[in-house]
Amino acid sequence: MNDAMIDQLANLFRFTAKNHHEAFIETDGEDADWAIWYAEKMHNRIVGQFEFTVSKAELVDCLLKADLEHRARASDKDWPEFYAQMLLEHLAPTSVGTDKLSLYYFDSCPFCKMVLAVIDDLDVDIELRNIFDDTQHRDDLVSARGRATVPVLLIEGADKTSRWMPESRDISRYLQTTFG
Repeated sequence: MNDAMIDQLANLFRFTAKNHHEAFIETDGEDADWAIWYAEKMHNRIVGQFEFTVSKAELVDCLLKADLEHRARASDKDWPEFYAQMLLEHLAPTSVGTDKLSLYYFDSCPFCKMVLAVIDDLDVDIELRNIFDDTQHRDDLVSARGRATVPVLLIEGADKTSRWMPESRDISRYLQTTFG
């Protein structure tokens, strides 16, 4: 993943956070609908500057997931940088034909079955890594993501960058957008 893009996106988060705090100064920045506010303020820049194809609703969903992930596994990390990395993992375009795709899954997971059905429908070449058939796959997933929740799509670029995309709906949308 491009460090410069992470820095630019993290700076956009910091700028937006400052503006959000100023807009909600009376409540010390507290806002139950913060993700909607952020998406509204950031959407045009994210689409224009980073060339992501994302709706405001998808951006809200991604922001909420980033918040949950940050609290669950990385609360000690700088949140703007963490959110930036999460957004890039979920939304950055891929290089069809040069990226290697691997799906971490297990057979009885209903969310994995949904993704596997999309893979079958699109006839996409993806390495399947069952975390119960091979403990190394589970260990790799836990090492990279801090937990063994599946499905997770690993996107390895020709430039040796790796993106870990969790969530069956995000994976399915990514596959349909990229290969559909």
